[in-house]
Amino acid sequence: MISKVLLKIIIFSFSINIIIAQKIRVTYNIKYKPDSTQSIYKESNMLLDVYDSNLSRFYSEKLFKSDSIRINGNQSQYYSLDFNNAIVKDKNILKKYYRVLTDVYEVAAESPNLEWKITSNTKKIGDYSCQQATSYYKNRYWTAWFTQDVPISEGPSLFKGLPGLIVWVSDDKGNYEFSLKKVAKTFYDPYNGVDFKTENVVKVNKEQLNKIYINYYLDPYKEAKMGKIKVNFVDQDGNELKNINWNELTKIKQEEIKKFNNPLELLDAVKYPK
Repeated sequence: MISKVLLKIIIFSFSINIIIAQKIRVTYNIKYKPDSTQSIYKESNMLLDVYDSNLSRFYSEKLFKSDSIRINGNQSQYYSLDFNNAIVKDKNILKKYYRVLTDVYEVAAESPNLEWKITSNTKKIGDYSCQQATSYYKNRYWTAWFTQDVPISEGPSLFKGLPGLIVWVSDDKGNYEFSLKKVAKTFYDPYNGVDFKTENVVKVNKEQLNKIYINYYLDPYKEAKMGKIKVNFVDQDGNELKNINWNELTKIKQEEIKKFNNPLELLDAVKYPK
């Protein structure tokens, strides 16, 4: 019995080594609710670039397309700063990215230990034979379906640690859902490495990031009032406003900011002043 288990482990490890001998790209669709009090969802395509069993990058397709143009030397008037839900898994370190205005912040911490419970439930999702696993993490119950057809211990966002690629994962309230769209063994990599190539990334810790969010909430137009960024305000007819009521605009913006109250790691939701 022990020899059979050992043989399975050896075969699984050998399969992983074959897969990660070359990089792979997994495309996921993410569907989520930014505001937990509303039923409005946002959707986008996300890319998971896997370099080896301990190194991967999860980021938006929009950011990939923009950076591909920019890094190749084409100076476009517009480039994306869509770092929403962007993550780099570097061995036992998890790097998460956040954007406030034009600044991008990186918070690095130890990768979470997701305690998966693998069930006996199985089903077919697309072309993949999948098995179910469940976990509880930061105030959310998660259900994942993974496949050993692609034997890499990876998945979207911060999810990993199962004996196969995660094909689908969602929380029990339906706030977040990730579903696999395709797997590619060849793809263009504009970064030539796992880290993002941008001058705007500022490294901070979790407490500093929380303070940045609070300060932005308290005075969201500080940069505009100081003339550091140019903002044009127009009325309902499209006419530029000359006399700006900053207090009124601030109140409106603060209500908008508070609607982004539903992060994937629910326990880390910013608690804004009332």
